[in-house]
Amino acid sequence: MTWLSMLALSGLLMNCTQRINMSNLPSVVQNSLKNHYPAATNPEWEKKGDHFEAEFDIQGQEHTVLIDASGQVLMRKQDVATAELPQPVSGALQRDYQAYLVDDVEKVEKNGQTYYQVELDNNNQELKKVYALDGSVADVPYWD
Repeated sequence: MTWLSMLALSGLLMNCTQRINMSNLPSVVQNSLKNHYPAATNPEWEKKGDHFEAEFDIQGQEHTVLIDASGQVLMRKQDVATAELPQPVSGALQRDYQAYLVDDVEKVEKNGQTYYQVELDNNNQELKKVYALDGSVADVPYWD
């Protein structure tokens, strides 16, 4: 019974997010990526609900954007080095998570605001946190 439940759940999850080929992508969405990120290489597309998510590289750095069906960029994120964290964010991490190692850092822009997503690791215990520029924990979901 557990195997069948897992199979059904995986089917539901696959319906939420699905990889799509460029040929199945609306041209307005493709053009939006080209206009906003002309240096983007190797885009990989997924459909997430009514939106389209593209992962791509620019000069070896990973970027992701979420674009709606009209071509508007809703959110964007890019990998950044730990050293690029604003001092209030790095200070909050040092204060609150001394026992953890910073595993991954991403800069996220949404609605004109900038956030930093941080993955922390401590002996196979992983935490995912989102911080505002002032070092406070942001009230926005972590974008995987």
